[in-house]
Amino acid sequence: MVAKMSSKMSGSNNLSHARRMVHQLRVSKASADLMRYCAEHAKHDPLLMGIPTSENPFKDKKHCNIL
Repeated sequence: MVAKMSSKMSGSNNLSHARRMVHQLRVSKASADLMRYCAEHAKHDPLLMGIPTSENPFKDKKHCNIL
């Protein structure tokens, strides 16, 4: 009886460990994909490269002179 319970617990532990490993592999694959995507698109990211002055819609069009 004890051997069967130990075997079930061991099998359950192995299954739990296997599930954790699969989850970790999925997460690492997703993070690798995300890193690759960011590296490929970094040159088009305005937060990283800035907005060219000519394309900046928030740039002041007139200078304000205080007299």
